[in-house]
Amino acid sequence: MQVSDFLGKKVVDEKAMEIGKVTDIDLLPVEGKINSITVSTGDTLLRNKTFQIKPDDIKQVGDYVLLKFERNSIEEMVEEKEEKEDKEEKPKTRLNITK
Repeated sequence: MQVSDFLGKKVVDEKAMEIGKVTDIDLLPVEGKINSITVSTGDTLLRNKTFQIKPDDIKQVGDYVLLKFERNSIEEMVEEKEEKEDKEEKPKTRLNITK
């Protein structure tokens, strides 16, 4: 399977509930392996978020990418990522106005 075939595939949880689509793949070029896969949700429950999974999280790839866990585990991952991003200090933007 080529990377271009993998991009855009639907991602489903272990109960075959649709989660989102594969939007990006992080490759390790020297090893020729996938490091992580970015999934974008189009769902209002997950609020159009993106999250990353590891190849070990995938049970099977066919017409869909079947994950080894359920949707609520993904919701927890998304919430943890948001909390972590909120805690990180963001650089303040400085605006100088002169006459």
